[in-house]
Amino acid sequence: MATSDLIDASYALEVVDLADRESVRESLAACLIKSNAYRDAYDLLFDLFFTAGASGSDPALSRLPDEELRDFLVLSLQHQNHHVVRQISAELIDRHAKIVPGRAVAGTIYIMRAQRAVRADELVTDLLRLENRSLEDGVGRIALRAAEERARKAAFDFERILQSEVRRRLVEDRGADAVASTLRNPLPEDVDFLTASGEAIHNMEQVVEPLGRALGFALATTQQSHTPRFLDIRTTIRRSISTGGAPVDLRFRPSRPPKPKLVVLADISGSVASFASFALQLTYALRSHFASIRSFVFVDGLSEVTDLIATTSTIVETTRRINDERRGYGVDGHSDYGNALRLFSENHHSAIDARTTVLILGDARNNYRDPHVDALDMIRQRAASVYFLNPEAKSMWNEGDSVASEYATHCTGAFECRTIRQLEHFVSAFA
Repeated sequence: MATSDLIDASYALEVVDLADRESVRESLAACLIKSNAYRDAYDLLFDLFFTAGASGSDPALSRLPDEELRDFLVLSLQHQNHHVVRQISAELIDRHAKIVPGRAVAGTIYIMRAQRAVRADELVTDLLRLENRSLEDGVGRIALRAAEERARKAAFDFERILQSEVRRRLVEDRGADAVASTLRNPLPEDVDFLTASGEAIHNMEQVVEPLGRALGFALATTQQSHTPRFLDIRTTIRRSISTGGAPVDLRFRPSRPPKPKLVVLADISGSVASFASFALQLTYALRSHFASIRSFVFVDGLSEVTDLIATTSTIVETTRRINDERRGYGVDGHSDYGNALRLFSENHHSAIDARTTVLILGDARNNYRDPHVDALDMIRQRAASVYFLNPEAKSMWNEGDSVASEYATHCTGAFECRTIRQLEHFVSAFA
């Protein structure tokens, strides 16, 4: 950090209201943060060492049932009433976080409990629904995109406020230094997909795009080795003049392998919600680097979303449509990899040929159901290659209802893919 940045920060503090914590936060952020990718790390440090006073929840909020509290949260986010959002966050933590005093933890589990209770992954969709009601019929795409951005920002604001309140309570309980020793905010390329914030996943777009290009090139190069070479007769004859007409030095035409085809099968169940968002980003990034790409999402059913991705303008819109239309759902909404693979092998096997690479993205947690490895075998036999990218640590692949290790034996390769850095390693394996 340059000395000039610190001087700018000190000047900023002279002109803002020091009693307004959020003004102080944003002023320092404007002076000290060089890239938005490091905003999470900044907020973490600010919450640790510029602790707010106890906010507490409004007694009236404690009398609201969970669903009414959630509805109030959505309305407060829509109207950008951050004071009320903080009070609702405090109430959610009181009810659902189950904070254990003195426990040396980073607080991630407390945040996840509160988010799960309020169905945080559906907030953007609900906010968009409210926004769309207030928009007049026939509004343009720019207005709709602006509404999407407002909804996404509101959901990010709630996530940040909730995290801030949990950290405040941890600091109040154990002190800033003790909490800091249990926290490590990773660089963007090291963020774990399963525990990443919505904003962190969104910020990965700038990293995923070049990786998509690299992966497309790498898979094309892999298939190039299997492309037949054709003899260049004219050049071979010209070279044979020096050997009395004997074609000693055979020359071949440069091979131009066709672009590979790609099929993506992405788990979008709640247990891998953040990874599902990343998977959709990756699918977007890969679109232009293959002769054809077909995309499917699944929970306990299977739905093709190729046309949906092609006709929607943003990831947010794609995700909203998938959620609204219940794509990928079957009977009970609990993950069933076996059924998804079976449905694909029975109904979409024509999507695969000898030029096709299949990417399966998910944690392979099958809820103790039939894994249908025979369906995966059929896919492997028809395709050029099948790769399984799993956001769970490899040490957990044999635990509980995971069938990851069993599936791995029927794939060309199975890789732990918890972070952007690990995805880079997967891509570099083909370089």
